[in-house]
Amino acid sequence: MEKKLRRTLLFIALACGTGLYTACSKKNERSYRNQEVADEVTGQAAEVAEQSGWFDKTEGDSTWQTYWQNGKRYYESIWALDKRVGNKFFPKIQDAFLFEDKFYLKATFPVAYAGEIQFTFPEYPDYTLNRIGEQAFQVVINDALDLNRVVFSLEYLPSENDSLEPTRYSFTHVVFQE
Repeated sequence: MEKKLRRTLLFIALACGTGLYTACSKKNERSYRNQEVADEVTGQAAEVAEQSGWFDKTEGDSTWQTYWQNGKRYYESIWALDKRVGNKFFPKIQDAFLFEDKFYLKATFPVAYAGEIQFTFPEYPDYTLNRIGEQAFQVVINDALDLNRVVFSLEYLPSENDSLEPTRYSFTHVVFQE
């Protein structure tokens, strides 16, 4: 029970910390206020806790499509007027630990994608990124003694036959809560 509660609280903290949601299309860029997105994600997390699968939520002419696995969100897409205007893939953190002055993290992306996901860590520019599987990566961040969170700056680049949109977004993994 305590483990579930801790996991749920961590997820809510991550969801609230994702910051400003920006949905990009080739012609158009739409921004949503941070609080609206945090409320939406937190509310949806409560609705799908311990469930897995695809969920849709429609509000006006916009639809959010999300994929959840055991109460964690791994994909989100927004449609406006029946046209996809943005999509996000969220990593599943397999392992993360601090050893000496380095932070090690293994992440996978549970939802298959045809394009390419590129990411950087703007707060910690001294890092090494290695692909360790089809959709799996290992990150080593150097000089990480004061690290308490890792902000991923992600960019999705679709393949030629991909129906997804190119998108830039960020994701925060909390290492230590203050």
